[in-house]
Amino acid sequence: MAKTAAAAGVDVAAVEEHLSRYVVSCPLCKGVGQLGVAHDECKIISGADAKDGISVVVVICKRCGYLMPLAADQISQSGKKIKAA
Repeated sequence: MAKTAAAAGVDVAAVEEHLSRYVVSCPLCKGVGQLGVAHDECKIISGADAKDGISVVVVICKRCGYLMPLAADQISQSGKKIKAA
C-alpha cells in the first residue's frame, strides 16, 4: 500500500497506523492485516441534506472484499485526533 497523502486529503499512512494500533479486523472474515485504504474521502449523508453528512474513509478487506466506512474525524495519529480536509 502507498504511504503517501492523497490529493483529496486522506493521509493513508495515518489511517493504516490507526488500523494497526486498534487491531481492526474484518467483521466478515476476521482477517487482520489484510485491510486496504481508499485514497479518496467520501461522505455519508442522511436523507437529501449533504450538509448533515459525515466524512469517511473507505477501508476494504483484501481477503474477502468487504467494504467498511471509517469516520474520518475518528482517525488518530500519535494519540491526537486529526480532521480530514
